[in-house]
Amino acid sequence: MRALKLMAPKNLSLEELAPPKSGAGEVLVDVEITSIGGSEIAAFQNPGLRPLPNIMGHGLCGTAPSGNRVAVFPLSGCGNCLYCLQDQPQLCDDWRLIGVQSPGGFAEQVAVPESALVPLPSTLSWEQASFIEPFANSVNAWDRAQPKPTDSVLVLGAGSLGLGLAAVARHQGCTSVAVSDPSPTRLEAALALGASEVSPGVNTRFDVVFDTVGSEQSRTECLHRTRKGGKVVFLGFASQSLSVDFSLLIREQKTLIGSFVFSREQFMKAMELAGGCRSEWVRNLSFDEVFAELQAYSNGNFEPVKSALRPQR
Repeated sequence: MRALKLMAPKNLSLEELAPPKSGAGEVLVDVEITSIGGSEIAAFQNPGLRPLPNIMGHGLCGTAPSGNRVAVFPLSGCGNCLYCLQDQPQLCDDWRLIGVQSPGGFAEQVAVPESALVPLPSTLSWEQASFIEPFANSVNAWDRAQPKPTDSVLVLGAGSLGLGLAAVARHQGCTSVAVSDPSPTRLEAALALGASEVSPGVNTRFDVVFDTVGSEQSRTECLHRTRKGGKVVFLGFASQSLSVDFSLLIREQKTLIGSFVFSREQFMKAMELAGGCRSEWVRNLSFDEVFAELQAYSNGNFEPVKSALRPQR
């Protein structure tokens, strides 16, 4: 089978490998689509703690041995600790993510736990399904912040995480949701999913501000654009190390909230929200096109709403 391996920073190798072998409790999934998101872009530039070589891709969907269309819940924990028992495997000391600690969806096939398979509704296209995993992150961030329907909300970044926040905000009845992003195409998508405003004035402050970008600049902007006593939510990973002045957080009694990955229940909620996306928002890529796309993202070119690898093409 064909697979893309991350060998070193900005070094991808397309290789022909033997098909993976499924272990106890595992099945082989024919990968139909794998989302390319912030995690892959960040790892492409700095693999961090990933073991190399690494087959990336944790937002994947495909065909199970039964022939059924499935999404893959990519996260697992020990199953026995306090956090696993509370459906928070991302807080388990032994958490594992497909595409990080084990081979992911940048391949034609992947071995995954059978328990990770989630049936896809027939109404969802593969392109719509590629939004499920990032939207699950958005659901977790929203649940962590608990905005009230009357709160004013600002989302920095209209990538998949930001679009997911616009979608969940509408679903939760929040009517004042502004989204900021340099891409007109992405802002149009945000409006379609439920944003009430795009590119708000720089002096406007909000009750809750979500930073989906994760850069030093966006973190600082997030702190400045939150009202006194408001909530600041960090969930993006654009940089491995950040230097941010937290004096505003202290003096103005703002609440800082971190958000990381998601639960199975939130993954299921995200599947519902993904139905509001449009297939034409996704740029489908072959193996040969992934390197150039990641390089473009790394250089700040965020032209498409979303990109995804289609291994079977």
